[in-house]
Amino acid sequence: MRYILDTSFFFGEYPFDGEFATTSGVVDELRDAASKMRYEVMQSRGLTISEPEPEAELRVREAAGKSGDVRVLSETDISVIALGLTLEGTVVSDDFAVQNVCRHLKIPVQNLMQKKAKRRVWKNICSGCGAEIPDGEADCPVCGSLPLKRGTEKRGLERKR
Repeated sequence: MRYILDTSFFFGEYPFDGEFATTSGVVDELRDAASKMRYEVMQSRGLTISEPEPEAELRVREAAGKSGDVRVLSETDISVIALGLTLEGTVVSDDFAVQNVCRHLKIPVQNLMQKKAKRRVWKNICSGCGAEIPDGEADCPVCGSLPLKRGTEKRGLERKR
């Protein structure tokens, strides 16, 4: 099996067998000695550094926009998900937004320590009047309230990150 590794993979020791790939953005995020050492061990086991196809990145951005996760995904997150599309592998991540976008794109995803994220479509909700706010608005055009919150119909509201 082919696994696409997110940064969170390098923060612990996990028993996986197969082919491994990640992006240069993930490598750049490794700061502490322990995660750099795990990276070196994985490299000795055949970990490859690859970049996704530009078309795959566009698909990820489109899906993240539709799911409401585009505001919370980093460029590295987008590249990891896009590499999952490019290499047709299983994305390994504990990041709920990464997992959610993978689910929207039907990319297999494997969590590590956290529970699996459920598939969601996030919306911006006004904390004052409860109106749904279009993306790109800094405050509520109905009542002017701040801060906006992320929410879904199933889960209620969650503080905007």
